[in-house]
Amino acid sequence: MMNETLSLKKIPYGVSDFNEFRVKNLYYVDKTRFIRAIEEKGSYLFLIRPRRFGKSLFLAILEAYYDLAFKNRFDELFSGTDIHQNPTREKNSYMVFTLDFSQVSPDISRIEDTFIDYIKESAYMFILKYEKLLDIDPEKAKGELFLKKNAAEVMIKLLNYCKRVEQKLYIIIDEYDNFANTILSEVGEQAYQGITHGKGFLRAFFNVLKGGTSRTNAPISRLFMSGVSPITMDDVTSGFNIGANISLHSDINEIMGFTRDEVETMIEYYRESGKILHSTPELMEIISQWYNHYRFSIYAKGEVFNTVHVLYFLEEYMINSLIPYNLVDRNAQIDYKKLRHLIIVDKKGTPMVNGNFSQLRQILETGQAIADIQSGFPIDELEKPGNFISLLFYFGLLTVSGTTLTGQTILSIPNEFVRRLFYDFIRDTYEDTKIFSIDMSIYANLLEDFAVAGIWEPFIEYIAGRMEASLGIRDLMTGEKALQVFWNVYLGLNSLYIVYPEKELNQGFADLALMPMLIRFPGIKYSYLVELKFIKPSGNEPPDPVKLQELQKEAEAQLNRYSRDEKFQKSIGGTTLKKLVLIFSGNRMVYHNEIGL
Repeated sequence: MMNETLSLKKIPYGVSDFNEFRVKNLYYVDKTRFIRAIEEKGSYLFLIRPRRFGKSLFLAILEAYYDLAFKNRFDELFSGTDIHQNPTREKNSYMVFTLDFSQVSPDISRIEDTFIDYIKESAYMFILKYEKLLDIDPEKAKGELFLKKNAAEVMIKLLNYCKRVEQKLYIIIDEYDNFANTILSEVGEQAYQGITHGKGFLRAFFNVLKGGTSRTNAPISRLFMSGVSPITMDDVTSGFNIGANISLHSDINEIMGFTRDEVETMIEYYRESGKILHSTPELMEIISQWYNHYRFSIYAKGEVFNTVHVLYFLEEYMINSLIPYNLVDRNAQIDYKKLRHLIIVDKKGTPMVNGNFSQLRQILETGQAIADIQSGFPIDELEKPGNFISLLFYFGLLTVSGTTLTGQTILSIPNEFVRRLFYDFIRDTYEDTKIFSIDMSIYANLLEDFAVAGIWEPFIEYIAGRMEASLGIRDLMTGEKALQVFWNVYLGLNSLYIVYPEKELNQGFADLALMPMLIRFPGIKYSYLVELKFIKPSGNEPPDPVKLQELQKEAEAQLNRYSRDEKFQKSIGGTTLKKLVLIFSGNRMVYHNEIGL
């Protein structure tokens, strides 16, 4: 155990300033080995990764490595890293112009003014930084830049300054699609197209960048951009033709995110300090279940964990040396709430689902999607099935899990964090479109008896009652799979259980297994297996009693077989297992019962 608490490295949750990592006592996972790979891939590159995956930190590392202004600090910033042992010839050899479009306000009423102001200020700071190399009076240059009427003109002027003195320029753009995506989600497609199509200011700006990378003595020697989707790039450039989209390259699968070894090493480091009381395998099981299993190439061999989610977990844990009550980072939830526009459209002020919503439900029904990942597509082609699936992949809501015999990519939900997001999407869509809603305060009260006292009927009957009262849900209950998705979503809204659909048990697949989160909530006394059966309704006629009895017996036999699975019995600890049979005719529950041993 460490003797001096002051020597303990701090968890860098929310930190993306590389300089801060190196000058302060922050825990750092070295990713500098990927600098060589990036350098060899080309001069003009584009990388997509999901939200909160460490993109901003990696771009800050690139800036510190290539910026000639940091030349005298190379040893200080990179000592002990992989790249310090064997640097490339291009280290500290560029003027670096960095932009972060998350700094641009998405207020549509003044978005263009905000954007040009940001580009002007960034250009002025660049000139102050390199005034000697540019051989220019900063205040004179500021006067010239601030007279420009749009961001494209400012950029042209800045590129000409660099070209005049034959200085090599490296442009780094972080969150290139941030404010455009916010406009798309909060204002709408028309406003988004206004800035990215035709004479839109964002399109004009990217056209200047494209011009700065072409022709002899191009002022932009290197360009690196990152974002969360290819849509904006496709819209502003009519296809990404500035450079190479390297997002699906297998050799950089681990460029962002943590590997299993990196997470285990981090946990062991803090265990030695005495701040972590659980064993490493115990924590790894939770962290892997909730934040792991991202693969960004069909050829990638390993998986990575979401960087910020792991850091969030460890920071929350070490406040009280306990498993965090909330395993989902609220900031991440808010980020993904912005994706509402992908599945809901407003028709004359009335929220309605679009074609993407059925794809979302189908993913929950089957557990996967099969599609060729598209490298780019414009917003007006989003509802094409392959494009929507590709976008879910880029957002980190699906991950590569294999390929079919014909070479198509198999995509699946990576972890419990994302599964909960899918639940939220389904529930919020039902509520927004007035298809279905439940009172979460009633839900929570009934859940406590369900988990602690084994009183399951009021909880199940409440959800089933709301289900029967909903005419919208009736139209969606077309079979057992649809029924399973519904109960998967609404049983999965709680934090006490992880709900596993199609759980493989004893040579079969249980419809729903409710596994208690005992490591967080040791007071849970009951676990559940649920078998769902569906009878196609025939008007207002009651179900055929013979058919109903057949389904009862079938479900009981299945539950008894599943419950004998030895691994499952161990996983529910000392809790009492309850086995429930629920039978529905359309959206109406016609039978529910608990079976014995």
